Amino acid sequence: MRKLSCISILLLLLSPVILLNSCEKKEDYSHIIYKNYLTWEINSATSLLKNVVEGSKEGEYKPGSKQTYQDVVDYAKVVDENASSTQEEIDVTYATLLQANEEFFDQMVPFRSSFQELIDYAEVTLASTEEGDQEGNVNPGNKEILQDAIDDAKYTISRVDLTQRMLDQATTDLLDAILLFNSEINGMASIQVTNPGFEMPGYETTSFGEVDGWNVFGKVEDWAPLASISGHETAPDGQFVAKIGSYTQGIYQNIFELIQPNAQYTLTAEVSLLSNDPDWEGNKYPAILLSRLIVFEQEVGDYNFITVISDSYDTLGIDSGGFMELNHSVSIDAVSNVIGKKVAIDFVQRHTWNAEEPIWAESFVAIDDIRLYRQL
Repeated sequence: MRKLSCISILLLLLSPVILLNSCEKKEDYSHIIYKNYLTWEINSATSLLKNVVEGSKEGEYKPGSKQTYQDVVDYAKVVDENASSTQEEIDVTYATLLQANEEFFDQMVPFRSSFQELIDYAEVTLASTEEGDQEGNVNPGNKEILQDAIDDAKYTISRVDLTQRMLDQATTDLLDAILLFNSEINGMASIQVTNPGFEMPGYETTSFGEVDGWNVFGKVEDWAPLASISGHETAPDGQFVAKIGSYTQGIYQNIFELIQPNAQYTLTAEVSLLSNDPDWEGNKYPAILLSRLIVFEQEVGDYNFITVISDSYDTLGIDSGGFMELNHSVSIDAVSNVIGKKVAIDFVQRHTWNAEEPIWAESFVAIDDIRLYRQL
């Protein structure tokens, strides 16, 4: 057996160290230039500039602002496409482009009208809530806090140098103040419904353009009777009621309320079946009233684009009778997609909603004293 030489033994002892040193050697990437983030930002800016419009309307951009931003984008393209650009030049250009994007955003005409709606909602909430310890009262001291928030919001919206960035922060501040105020209300808060007892305009009419707060929806045949405001001797609230029937349009109202997270909404109404005629064969069917909480996703009154938050199909029976209270509730969670949107209420009366098996019989119901409540 051959003996190992001293040199062989030394190499065997050192080989793990040599191998370790070889593994620890890192690749040198200093020659590689990274610019994918600059390219992405250039593409994003180019797409934005193609879609925005200069003008004086909300959401448009002040005249000349597009060109100012475009000049920065054009320079960034030169740097991005130059094969000899250094990493430092790319990084500086990227930071400059980000800054130009922020400055361009501040050139947008801010959405004052949306913020004004929020101020209006805060003022309605403030005016319709009393301080105290009773159901629906807000704990003392909270009206002053909300008033201060409203005053700050009014100052912000009046600024000549207002930007959307300022408006976004002011919106968050006012929403937080409204949520705090509502959370301090004891029990259920009564949400303002315009003309809840149909006492305005104070006379009978089939023209809902004259009726404060309320409108009609849905299509009816030319021969069909019209929804109306009618006098009623035993109206629960005042002298008048809304009268709708199996052939009339429904009625709706868009409420000031912006839907709150973690809230329960309850809709109540006093309803009476006024008449219920048999069909052409002499058969009588129960009259049904559909009541809903909805959101108009586009124009108010456009029923092609609504989100139904909740609905209730209440059977009123076959024979006419006195007034009864109907109600239904819905809970809104913390992540609902309707949070912050205006809620609307509507009512329609039919014998059936099965279009394949229609019921041809006439009936009328009276609706009065409509209320909407919120509990956090």
